[in-house]
Amino acid sequence: MRRRLARVDEIPQKGLRFTCREGPFDEEGILLRLPGGTVRAYKNLCRHLPVRLDERDPGTLWDPQGRHLVCAAHGARYLPADGLCVSGPCEGSHLRELPVTVEDGIVWLDEGVLGAFFA
Repeated sequence: MRRRLARVDEIPQKGLRFTCREGPFDEEGILLRLPGGTVRAYKNLCRHLPVRLDERDPGTLWDPQGRHLVCAAHGARYLPADGLCVSGPCEGSHLRELPVTVEDGIVWLDEGVLGAFFA
């Protein structure tokens, strides 16, 4: 089962938040458009402790230079291209990537396999 999230050209530079259903829970994801048009989606949860990256400062996901996603609670810094934590208490771990595909400029979330990604 797929769900349309957005057109690639509609994704703002700061990213687009969306919700998806995982069992009985609503989860929040972050949809990113990277330079060159590559699209990535991650679960909006720090890998150190399960809090939203923007928990303490709602709406702020990026460092001032716009190079890393940053956990406002712990200061962990993640690369947007692959979700790798490059500094902080969970260095070396990755944000959980969500299953998205792009077809004809539309980003689709594959909700049929979310359980494997939220485990």
